[in-house]
Amino acid sequence: MAALAGGRAAAQETTFLSGEELGERLRGLLVWIAADDVGEHGFGLIVGADAQRLWILTARHVVVRTGMRGSGEAEQPSAHIRLRLCGAGAATLQAHAWPAWDPRGTDLALLTAPRPAQLQLDLRALAAQPAGVGEPVWLLGSNDECSLVPARGQVRASADDNHDLRIDFAGVRGGSSGGPVLSGRGVVGLMKSAEDLTTTVHDIADVQQRVQATAGALWQLEPTRNIPPGDPQATQVDLAETLNSYLLVLNNVWMLLQQPTVARPTLTDYVARYNVALRRFLRAREAHDGSLARHWPQPVLPAWRALREQLWSVHLHFWRIDSQMAAIYTAQRTSPELRAQLAERAPELQRLEQDTAQFLRLLAKEP
Repeated sequence: MAALAGGRAAAQETTFLSGEELGERLRGLLVWIAADDVGEHGFGLIVGADAQRLWILTARHVVVRTGMRGSGEAEQPSAHIRLRLCGAGAATLQAHAWPAWDPRGTDLALLTAPRPAQLQLDLRALAAQPAGVGEPVWLLGSNDECSLVPARGQVRASADDNHDLRIDFAGVRGGSSGGPVLSGRGVVGLMKSAEDLTTTVHDIADVQQRVQATAGALWQLEPTRNIPPGDPQATQVDLAETLNSYLLVLNNVWMLLQQPTVARPTLTDYVARYNVALRRFLRAREAHDGSLARHWPQPVLPAWRALREQLWSVHLHFWRIDSQMAAIYTAQRTSPELRAQLAERAPELQRLEQDTAQFLRLLAKEP
């Protein structure tokens, strides 16, 4: 079967990246910003794009010089805003403030810039839930470097009435304003200011509402669907998706090979999907044993060990017919002997489905 796979990759609904790994994936949405005429620089986050332009959110003071409170000094918006896309080489773009944007007393600015040809964006960036107090977070962009700040922070206080989160960050230098702050589940806010070790971050949910209410602006960021390793939910989701995807492709291949005539493109596609699901099972096979032992009742881990051996036994039956696959592929037909052999396996597949359903019910209980 592996010989027919052709290296095809399948999309995975949920990812299980660490905060550092997620930060690296999101670096393609990070933008370095310089407003030379007002002597400011910082970072921004791409929040939307069409065929011609990008929309970028940043801290307002990165592109507008503001005087000291009470000084009476007039604001000076930058007329020469330069951008460097952190995920697209060293190309420099000229940006402008989006005219319909109303900051409404916030330290936020919405910019637009030409979209480079061939630029690809992964817009799965948002945390699906607010960051809780004590949750670890990371900052993208610091000291003119398009990278993750090495030291992680921690949420000190949830968003207040001004939509500000307080986060304890060690080692954050100047020039980070406007950079996205992310938990292990995605972006939770934009950096605005730092005082000693504590920073102020504008809640991303409020940012989203403001952009969506702005005429002509485009907001396209979506949830990451990432669950960091070590979270019990990662165990539950990964095992459920792994088992369901394997059973789906297993049944598809089994039913296909029960047919006298097998179309070559369909066989190639189904076998490729089977191999992807099998590889995912092999990655998950023992990866969650520690989590199951720590967070679930005692019978759950033994049930998983028994189920995975049962699944592997079913797979080995399929592996034994691998020598016939080349002939099936060439002739686009199956033999009566093969169909009879597979029909004998039907009760075993039914037991696997039943036992999988029973295990997933155990797994779905709150750990």
